[in-house]
Amino acid sequence: MLKQILCFAFVITQFICMPSLGESWNCQILPSEQRLETDPDSGARVVFATTNAASDTNFYFHERCFMWDNRLLLFNSDRFGRSEIMGYLLDTGELVRLKRPEDPAVGGRVASIKGDRLYVEKNGSFFEWALEIALKSSTSVLLTERKLADMPLGANRRSSLDENCDGSLLTYAYELNGEHYIGFCDTAAGTLLPSAKIGFKIDHLQFHKHRPDIVSFSRTYETGGDWAPSDPVDPTRARIWTMNVSTRAPIPSFFQVPGELATHECWWVNDQMTFIGGHHRDGDREEGNVKVLDFKTGEIRIIGAGAWVDGASAAEISKVNWWHASGGPDGKWVVADNWHGIVALFNAKTTEKKILSTKHRTYGSGSHLHAGWDLQGRHVELTSNRFGNPDVCIIDVPEGW
Repeated sequence: MLKQILCFAFVITQFICMPSLGESWNCQILPSEQRLETDPDSGARVVFATTNAASDTNFYFHERCFMWDNRLLLFNSDRFGRSEIMGYLLDTGELVRLKRPEDPAVGGRVASIKGDRLYVEKNGSFFEWALEIALKSSTSVLLTERKLADMPLGANRRSSLDENCDGSLLTYAYELNGEHYIGFCDTAAGTLLPSAKIGFKIDHLQFHKHRPDIVSFSRTYETGGDWAPSDPVDPTRARIWTMNVSTRAPIPSFFQVPGELATHECWWVNDQMTFIGGHHRDGDREEGNVKVLDFKTGEIRIIGAGAWVDGASAAEISKVNWWHASGGPDGKWVVADNWHGIVALFNAKTTEKKILSTKHRTYGSGSHLHAGWDLQGRHVELTSNRFGNPDVCIIDVPEGW
């Protein structure tokens, strides 16, 4: 009898400790509106996944937006009157409205590395959204919600969510009572882990692509922004930082020299990180090279060269410089975009530049491209303004490149 009571108590305890399951609902499926083209110069296949008059934008370039098997691409859309997460099915071109109209707005979000699921934050709580995707006869997507945990009371989230490479943790940045923290959530148990208190405002929080215990983030300075000031000289200016989840001690990746740019960092392969850096600036005229920081050696090299031209206008010089970059998961290419909507690939071994596609933005107007990758190194995803408003675009890397 005692054994039965203990077993019953164990089951009840396990049930109580499990993250609570919420509702399930069938997502709305919208017909395909995609437009297919071939780039006239590179020959690359270009797919405009959305062509609606609304603002449809991709996730930030270091945020995972492809589901684990490349069947579904997540993006943001305001076509229903406010920003929502939607999905694009690569097999059919159909769109998926994941959220119900009556549900609260979703803040942070990230596609999981494991299975058809994503994680979202809404009303100060974290949820898992598990998807059952069926494409036979007619398309259907069933979403089942599981609540994980609540953010600390009074916390103001300052970053999107990110999941580590083994799917065990989520991370997020928040502000509480004027202090800045990095939080962690155990995805299996649905519990928050102790937060790391950071002594400054942070942004661009992201997990290492192959180390589940390492995060990086950028420090937000009140003066100078991404550029280290030349006057007065700041010898301890460090835009990019890392931290081990266990030690919770922020470490500067490198110190910028006066007048140096360091921004838009993104983890790559082999303990490397891409970022945009330069040493020349005059008003709106900026030098932007695609650089690679090797954490094994501490060395920084240029993989995608920009240029500085004395006397050139801001519009002219920005054609040959770069603003966002991210490395492909197979380690072969780094993609970069610039203010003129040019998308280029740089060969990891030779640094050879190949222009993948152009005319996705007009200098001085339009959403940023924020070019990123799928999980296999086959597709570059970005926001294109070619047709007058932001659309989600996928460009295939040509075979033989």
